Amino acid sequence: MKFSPATLTVKAGDKVTWKFSDKAPHAVQGIGDTAIGINSPIIHSGEWSYTFTTPGTYRYLCPLHPDMKGTVTVE
Repeated sequence: MKFSPATLTVKAGDKVTWKFSDKAPHAVQGIGDTAIGINSPIIHSGEWSYTFTTPGTYRYLCPLHPDMKGTVTVE
């Protein structure tokens, strides 16, 4: 019940893919104005991707399990 890795650094234009394979459903939802576009559907298994085009720090969580948090830093 955690994102692994919880922090990630990528370059602008890189695509990040979240893969879900445990028994609980999950989603990826951005926290704050910079991460407003990060909003996956609820996923029971499989993956979801997002391309980061603008440098900055993007915080996100699983809205179903709010203790699951992560950060993507885009350079």
